[in-house]
Amino acid sequence: MTKRSIFYILMLTLLFGCTGKPQETVQTEEKPQSPAVASKHPDAPKPRYEKGLLYENQNFSSYIDEVKRGAGVISFTLEVNDRLDIWNLDDTKFGEIVMNEDLTYFTLNLPKKVIARKLIPENDFAAFEFDAEKPEPDAKYLFIYVNREKRKVEKKGTHFAFTAWK
Repeated sequence: MTKRSIFYILMLTLLFGCTGKPQETVQTEEKPQSPAVASKHPDAPKPRYEKGLLYENQNFSSYIDEVKRGAGVISFTLEVNDRLDIWNLDDTKFGEIVMNEDLTYFTLNLPKKVIARKLIPENDFAAFEFDAEKPEPDAKYLFIYVNREKRKVEKKGTHFAFTAWK
C-alpha cells in the first residue's frame, strides 16, 4: 500500500470514529458500607459542600449572598494599611478589614461566617464587594449589606466603586 492510501484509510477511520456523541460513562455499582465498617472511624473528617462558599481558611469563611439587596454593588479597594471599618446601624462595630504592610495577608476582625456579594481576603485575588444602597443619599456613610443586614461604612478615606444592578 502506498502512503497516500494509508493516509486516506486513517482519515476515514478518524472521520467515522468521531460521531459527535458524548462518550458514555461506565458507572460502577457502589456497595453500601456495613454498619461495622462505618463505625470504625467515627471521628474521620467528612467531606462537605456548602452552597455558596467563596472562601475559607482556618479562621474565616465567606459565602455569596444569593439574594440581591439594595440598588447595586459597592467594591472597595484597600491599599497598604488601609482599614475598612464596618458599623452596625446603631453605631456599634460589626468588624474591620486591614491590609497589612507585608501584603501577604489581611487582618480580619469579622464573624467566623460572613455572607456578602464577594469577600476574599487574599492579596493576589482580593475582592471586597457588598450589596449596597446608592452612595449619593447620605453624605457621611455608605450603606452595605453583610450577613443579610444593612450596615454602614464611613465614606471619608474609603476607595470604592458603585455598580447598579441591571
